[in-house]
Amino acid sequence: MRIGVIGTKWGLMHVGAFRAAGAEVTALCGQNLEHTRTVADREGIPLATTRVRELCEAVDAVVVASPDALHREHVEAALDAGCAVLCEKPLAGTEADALALVARAKASGRLCAVNFPYRMLPPFRALRDWLAGNPLRHLVVTLRNSFVRMGGEGPGPFTAASADWDGVSHLLDTAFWLARASPVWVQASLSGRPVHTAALQVGLSSGAVAVLTHAACPEPGLQGGWTLLGRDWEAGLSGGYVPSRTGWCVSAVRCFRGGAWTDLAPGLEPREGEREPWAQAHVETARHFLAALHGAPLTELARLEEAAIVQRLLAAAVRSEEEGRRVTLWPGPPSPRSSPV
Repeated sequence: MRIGVIGTKWGLMHVGAFRAAGAEVTALCGQNLEHTRTVADREGIPLATTRVRELCEAVDAVVVASPDALHREHVEAALDAGCAVLCEKPLAGTEADALALVARAKASGRLCAVNFPYRMLPPFRALRDWLAGNPLRHLVVTLRNSFVRMGGEGPGPFTAASADWDGVSHLLDTAFWLARASPVWVQASLSGRPVHTAALQVGLSSGAVAVLTHAACPEPGLQGGWTLLGRDWEAGLSGGYVPSRTGWCVSAVRCFRGGAWTDLAPGLEPREGEREPWAQAHVETARHFLAALHGAPLTELARLEEAAIVQRLLAAAVRSEEEGRRVTLWPGPPSPRSSPV
Protein backbone atom coordinates (compact mmCIF):
# COMPACT_ATOMS: atom_id res chain seq x y z
CA MET A 1 0.00 0.00 0.00
CA ARG A 2 1.58 3.30 -1.13
CA ILE A 3 0.96 6.24 1.19
CA GLY A 4 1.49 9.90 0.32
CA VAL A 5 1.72 12.52 3.06
CA ILE A 6 0.85 16.19 2.57
CA GLY A 7 2.64 18.23 5.21
CA THR A 8 6.28 18.31 6.28
CA LYS A 9 5.66 19.17 9.94
CA TRP A 10 2.98 17.09 11.67
CA GLY A 11 2.96 14.94 8.58
CA LEU A 12 6.18 13.34 9.82
CA MET A 13 4.26 11.76 12.69
CA HIS A 14 2.18 9.97 10.06
CA VAL A 15 5.27 8.92 8.09
CA GLY A 16 6.53 6.98 11.10
CA ALA A 17 3.07 5.70 12.00
CA PHE A 18 2.26 4.22 8.59
CA ARG A 19 5.68 2.65 8.31
CA ALA A 20 5.25 1.05 11.72
CA ALA A 21 1.85 -0.20 10.56
CA GLY A 22 3.42 -1.93 7.55
CA ALA A 23 2.76 0.53 4.70
CA GLU A 24 5.17 2.18 2.28
CA VAL A 25 5.40 5.98 2.45
CA THR A 26 6.42 6.84 -1.08
CA ALA A 27 5.62 10.54 -1.53
CA LEU A 28 5.81 13.75 0.47
CA CYS A 29 4.28 17.11 -0.45
CA GLY A 30 5.22 20.45 1.13
CA GLN A 31 5.00 24.14 0.39
CA ASN A 32 8.73 24.68 -0.20
CA LEU A 33 10.42 22.32 -2.65
CA GLU A 34 13.94 22.59 -1.26
CA HIS A 35 12.76 21.93 2.30
CA THR A 36 10.48 19.11 1.16
CA ARG A 37 13.34 17.44 -0.70
CA THR A 38 15.58 17.77 2.34
CA VAL A 39 12.97 16.14 4.58
CA ALA A 40 12.17 13.42 2.02
CA ASP A 41 15.87 12.55 1.60
CA ARG A 42 16.31 12.36 5.37
CA GLU A 43 13.24 10.13 5.75
CA GLY A 44 13.99 7.96 2.71
CA ILE A 45 10.86 9.00 0.78
CA PRO A 46 11.33 8.64 -3.01
CA LEU A 47 9.07 11.46 -4.27
CA ALA A 48 9.24 15.04 -2.99
CA THR A 49 6.93 17.61 -4.56
CA THR A 50 5.01 20.82 -3.98
CA ARG A 51 2.23 19.71 -6.33
CA VAL A 52 -0.61 17.93 -4.57
CA ARG A 53 -1.90 16.39 -7.78
CA GLU A 54 1.51 14.84 -8.51
CA LEU A 55 1.55 13.23 -5.08
CA CYS A 56 -2.03 11.95 -5.40
CA GLU A 57 -1.36 10.36 -8.79
CA ALA A 58 1.59 8.41 -7.37
CA VAL A 59 -0.06 6.77 -4.33
CA ASP A 60 -3.03 4.70 -3.18
CA ALA A 61 -3.97 6.74 -0.11
CA VAL A 62 -3.24 10.26 1.08
CA VAL A 63 -2.70 11.66 4.57
CA VAL A 64 -3.70 15.34 4.69
CA ALA A 65 -1.62 17.00 7.41
CA SER A 66 -1.42 20.44 5.84
CA PRO A 67 -2.59 23.71 7.50
CA ASP A 68 -6.30 23.72 8.41
CA ALA A 69 -7.24 26.23 5.70
CA LEU A 70 -5.96 23.86 3.00
CA HIS A 71 -7.70 20.69 4.19
CA ARG A 72 -10.73 20.99 1.89
CA GLU A 73 -8.61 21.66 -1.20
CA HIS A 74 -6.26 18.79 -0.46
CA VAL A 75 -8.93 16.24 0.48
CA GLU A 76 -10.86 17.07 -2.69
CA ALA A 77 -7.70 16.69 -4.81
CA ALA A 78 -7.06 13.27 -3.30
CA LEU A 79 -10.63 12.13 -3.88
CA ASP A 80 -10.55 13.42 -7.46
CA ALA A 81 -7.42 11.29 -8.01
CA GLY A 82 -9.22 8.20 -6.71
CA CYS A 83 -7.32 8.00 -3.41
CA ALA A 84 -8.51 7.10 0.06
CA VAL A 85 -7.94 9.88 2.59
CA LEU A 86 -6.97 10.23 6.23
CA CYS A 87 -7.30 13.89 7.22
CA GLU A 88 -5.84 15.56 10.29
CA LYS A 89 -8.21 17.28 12.66
CA PRO A 90 -10.07 19.56 12.25
CA LEU A 91 -11.66 18.34 9.02
CA ALA A 92 -11.83 21.83 7.51
CA GLY A 93 -11.69 25.53 8.25
CA THR A 94 -15.44 26.09 8.36
CA GLU A 95 -18.67 24.19 8.82
CA ALA A 96 -19.61 24.80 5.19
CA ASP A 97 -16.33 23.31 3.99
CA ALA A 98 -16.73 20.32 6.28
CA LEU A 99 -20.23 19.59 5.00
CA ALA A 100 -19.03 19.98 1.41
CA LEU A 101 -16.32 17.38 2.07
CA VAL A 102 -18.85 14.97 3.55
CA ALA A 103 -20.92 15.23 0.36
CA ARG A 104 -17.86 14.93 -1.90
CA ALA A 105 -16.55 11.87 -0.07
CA LYS A 106 -19.94 10.18 -0.16
CA ALA A 107 -20.22 10.78 -3.90
CA SER A 108 -16.71 9.45 -4.51
CA GLY A 109 -17.26 6.19 -2.67
CA ARG A 110 -13.70 6.41 -1.34
CA LEU A 111 -12.64 5.61 2.21
CA CYS A 112 -12.27 8.81 4.24
CA ALA A 113 -11.51 9.24 7.94
CA VAL A 114 -10.30 11.94 10.32
CA ASN A 115 -7.48 11.52 12.83
CA PHE A 116 -8.51 12.03 16.48
CA PRO A 117 -5.74 10.21 18.43
CA TYR A 118 -7.49 10.39 21.83
CA ARG A 119 -9.63 7.52 20.53
CA MET A 120 -6.52 5.36 20.30
CA LEU A 121 -5.17 5.93 23.83
CA PRO A 122 -5.87 2.75 25.90
CA PRO A 123 -7.07 4.55 29.08
CA PHE A 124 -9.69 6.47 27.08
CA ARG A 125 -10.75 3.34 25.22
CA ALA A 126 -11.15 1.49 28.54
CA LEU A 127 -13.19 4.36 29.95
CA ARG A 128 -15.50 4.34 26.92
CA ASP A 129 -16.08 0.59 27.27
CA TRP A 130 -16.91 1.03 30.97
CA LEU A 131 -19.34 3.87 30.22
CA ALA A 132 -21.37 1.59 27.94
CA GLY A 133 -22.91 0.06 31.06
CA ASN A 134 -22.96 3.16 33.24
CA PRO A 135 -25.19 6.03 32.09
CA LEU A 136 -23.41 9.38 32.03
CA ARG A 137 -24.96 12.56 33.42
CA HIS A 138 -22.10 15.08 33.31
CA LEU A 139 -18.70 15.19 31.66
CA VAL A 140 -16.33 17.92 32.83
CA VAL A 141 -13.06 18.59 30.99
CA THR A 142 -10.44 21.25 31.61
CA LEU A 143 -7.43 21.40 29.32
CA ARG A 144 -4.60 23.90 29.78
CA ASN A 145 -2.61 24.35 26.59
CA SER A 146 0.63 26.26 26.14
CA PHE A 147 0.55 25.73 22.36
CA VAL A 148 -2.45 28.03 21.86
CA ARG A 149 -1.67 31.18 19.90
CA MET A 150 -2.56 34.10 22.15
CA GLY A 151 -5.01 36.45 20.45
CA GLY A 152 -5.87 40.04 21.20
CA GLU A 153 -8.75 41.08 23.41
CA GLY A 154 -10.31 43.56 21.00
CA PRO A 155 -12.52 42.96 17.95
CA GLY A 156 -11.25 40.64 15.26
CA PRO A 157 -11.70 37.22 13.65
CA PHE A 158 -12.54 34.25 15.84
CA THR A 159 -10.09 31.96 14.05
CA ALA A 160 -6.67 32.46 12.51
CA ALA A 161 -4.27 29.73 11.36
CA SER A 162 -6.03 27.12 13.49
CA ALA A 163 -9.69 26.45 12.70
CA ASP A 164 -10.31 24.87 16.11
CA TRP A 165 -8.47 27.28 18.41
CA ASP A 166 -5.43 25.00 18.58
CA GLY A 167 -7.10 21.85 19.79
CA VAL A 168 -10.74 22.25 20.87
CA SER A 169 -11.86 19.71 18.27
CA HIS A 170 -9.88 17.01 20.13
CA LEU A 171 -11.93 17.65 23.27
CA LEU A 172 -15.25 17.78 21.44
CA ASP A 173 -14.73 14.59 19.48
CA THR A 174 -13.53 12.73 22.57
CA ALA A 175 -16.50 13.93 24.63
CA PHE A 176 -19.03 12.86 21.98
CA TRP A 177 -17.20 9.56 21.42
CA LEU A 178 -17.03 8.73 25.14
CA ALA A 179 -20.71 9.59 25.64
CA ARG A 180 -21.82 7.91 22.40
CA ALA A 181 -23.96 10.99 21.79
CA SER A 182 -24.25 14.03 19.54
CA PRO A 183 -24.43 17.70 20.57
CA VAL A 184 -27.88 19.29 20.75
CA TRP A 185 -27.11 22.79 22.06
CA VAL A 186 -24.18 24.92 23.17
CA GLN A 187 -23.62 27.93 25.40
CA ALA A 188 -20.18 29.42 24.80
CA SER A 189 -17.82 32.03 26.18
CA LEU A 190 -14.89 32.72 23.88
CA SER A 191 -11.96 34.86 25.00
CA GLY A 192 -9.48 36.50 22.66
CA ARG A 193 -9.67 37.37 18.97
CA PRO A 194 -8.48 35.02 17.57
CA VAL A 195 -9.88 32.85 20.35
CA HIS A 196 -7.31 31.54 22.84
CA THR A 197 -9.63 30.31 25.61
CA ALA A 198 -13.01 28.64 25.10
CA ALA A 199 -15.54 27.64 27.75
CA LEU A 200 -18.37 25.52 26.35
CA GLN A 201 -21.44 23.99 27.94
CA VAL A 202 -22.86 21.37 25.57
CA GLY A 203 -26.12 19.47 25.82
CA LEU A 204 -25.94 15.95 24.38
CA SER A 205 -28.56 13.79 22.68
CA SER A 206 -28.29 11.30 25.56
CA GLY A 207 -29.44 13.95 28.04
CA ALA A 208 -25.96 14.36 29.53
CA VAL A 209 -24.22 17.74 29.69
CA ALA A 210 -20.57 18.31 28.84
CA VAL A 211 -18.68 21.24 30.35
CA LEU A 212 -15.46 21.88 28.43
CA THR A 213 -12.77 24.48 29.02
CA HIS A 214 -9.76 24.84 26.75
CA ALA A 215 -7.48 27.52 28.12
CA ALA A 216 -4.22 29.12 27.05
CA CYS A 217 -1.59 28.83 29.77
CA PRO A 218 2.11 29.71 30.26
CA GLU A 219 3.22 26.36 31.69
CA PRO A 220 4.77 24.35 28.83
CA GLY A 221 2.82 21.39 27.54
CA LEU A 222 -0.76 20.16 27.86
CA GLN A 223 -2.46 19.42 31.16
CA GLY A 224 -5.94 17.93 31.06
CA GLY A 225 -8.41 16.70 33.65
CA TRP A 226 -11.45 14.55 32.79
CA THR A 227 -14.26 13.95 35.32
CA LEU A 228 -17.34 11.90 34.44
CA LEU A 229 -20.37 11.75 36.72
CA GLY A 230 -23.29 9.33 36.91
CA ARG A 231 -26.14 9.01 39.37
CA ASP A 232 -24.12 7.14 42.00
CA TRP A 233 -20.57 7.18 40.68
CA GLU A 234 -17.77 9.33 39.35
CA ALA A 235 -14.81 8.37 37.21
CA GLY A 236 -11.89 10.24 35.81
CA LEU A 237 -8.34 10.54 34.62
CA SER A 238 -5.78 13.19 33.80
CA GLY A 239 -3.27 13.41 31.04
CA GLY A 240 -1.38 15.41 28.48
CA TYR A 241 1.97 16.22 26.99
CA VAL A 242 4.74 16.69 29.57
CA PRO A 243 7.86 18.27 28.03
CA SER A 244 10.12 17.14 30.89
CA ARG A 245 9.04 13.54 30.18
CA THR A 246 9.33 14.08 26.39
CA GLY A 247 5.92 12.65 25.74
CA TRP A 248 2.36 11.94 26.77
CA CYS A 249 1.47 10.82 30.26
CA VAL A 250 -2.03 9.61 31.14
CA SER A 251 -3.06 8.60 34.64
CA ALA A 252 -4.89 5.44 35.58
CA VAL A 253 -8.66 5.59 35.13
CA ARG A 254 -10.31 5.58 38.55
CA CYS A 255 -13.91 5.20 39.70
CA PHE A 256 -15.61 6.16 42.97
CA ARG A 257 -18.66 4.09 43.83
CA GLY A 258 -20.00 2.63 47.04
CA GLY A 259 -17.71 4.75 49.20
CA ALA A 260 -14.39 3.67 47.68
CA TRP A 261 -12.10 4.37 44.75
CA THR A 262 -11.06 1.56 42.40
CA ASP A 263 -8.84 1.45 39.31
CA LEU A 264 -10.58 0.77 36.01
CA ALA A 265 -7.53 0.82 33.74
CA PRO A 266 -3.78 1.49 34.02
CA GLY A 267 -2.16 4.70 32.85
CA LEU A 268 0.40 5.48 30.17
CA GLU A 269 3.79 7.15 30.17
CA PRO A 270 6.88 7.28 27.96
CA ARG A 271 9.13 4.29 28.54
CA GLU A 272 12.63 3.65 27.28
CA GLY A 273 12.63 1.25 24.37
CA GLU A 274 8.91 1.80 23.62
CA ARG A 275 7.17 4.14 21.21
CA GLU A 276 5.98 7.36 22.84
CA PRO A 277 2.22 7.04 23.67
CA TRP A 278 0.96 9.78 21.32
CA ALA A 279 3.10 8.40 18.49
CA GLN A 280 1.74 4.91 19.26
CA ALA A 281 -1.79 6.30 19.02
CA HIS A 282 -0.97 7.40 15.48
CA VAL A 283 0.33 3.92 14.69
CA GLU A 284 -3.01 2.48 15.84
CA THR A 285 -4.83 5.00 13.64
CA ALA A 286 -2.70 3.92 10.68
CA ARG A 287 -3.41 0.25 11.39
CA HIS A 288 -7.17 0.79 11.52
CA PHE A 289 -7.06 2.89 8.36
CA LEU A 290 -5.06 0.25 6.46
CA ALA A 291 -7.41 -2.47 7.70
CA ALA A 292 -10.38 -0.48 6.38
CA LEU A 293 -8.61 -0.14 3.03
CA HIS A 294 -8.51 -3.93 2.93
CA GLY A 295 -12.22 -4.25 3.64
CA ALA A 296 -12.55 -4.13 7.42
CA PRO A 297 -15.40 -1.97 8.75
CA LEU A 298 -14.47 1.60 9.66
CA THR A 299 -15.59 1.39 13.28
CA GLU A 300 -12.67 2.77 15.29
CA LEU A 301 -11.80 5.96 13.39
CA ALA A 302 -13.85 9.13 13.07
CA ARG A 303 -15.91 9.33 9.92
CA LEU A 304 -16.19 12.62 8.05
CA GLU A 305 -19.77 12.96 9.28
CA GLU A 306 -18.56 12.84 12.89
CA ALA A 307 -15.84 15.40 12.19
CA ALA A 308 -18.41 17.66 10.54
CA ILE A 309 -20.51 17.52 13.73
CA VAL A 310 -17.49 18.84 15.62
CA GLN A 311 -17.16 21.63 13.04
CA ARG A 312 -20.86 22.45 13.42
CA LEU A 313 -20.45 22.71 17.18
CA LEU A 314 -17.51 25.12 16.75
CA ALA A 315 -19.62 27.25 14.41
CA ALA A 316 -22.53 27.24 16.85
CA ALA A 317 -20.17 28.27 19.65
CA VAL A 318 -19.24 31.36 17.64
CA ARG A 319 -22.93 32.20 17.21
CA SER A 320 -23.50 31.68 20.93
CA GLU A 321 -20.68 34.11 21.77
CA GLU A 322 -21.89 36.68 19.23
CA GLU A 323 -25.52 36.50 20.34
CA GLY A 324 -24.99 35.91 24.05
CA ARG A 325 -27.36 32.96 24.21
CA ARG A 326 -27.68 29.19 24.04
CA VAL A 327 -27.67 28.02 20.42
CA THR A 328 -29.45 24.89 19.22
CA LEU A 329 -27.78 22.80 16.55
CA TRP A 330 -30.36 22.22 13.85
CA PRO A 331 -29.96 19.64 11.07
CA GLY A 332 -29.63 20.73 7.47
CA PRO A 333 -27.30 23.05 5.56
CA PRO A 334 -25.48 25.81 7.43
CA SER A 335 -26.86 29.32 7.50
CA PRO A 336 -24.64 32.17 6.25
CA ARG A 337 -23.65 32.98 9.84
CA SER A 338 -23.00 29.42 10.97
CA SER A 339 -19.34 29.20 9.91
CA PRO A 340 -16.49 30.63 11.98
CA VAL A 341 -15.06 33.90 10.66
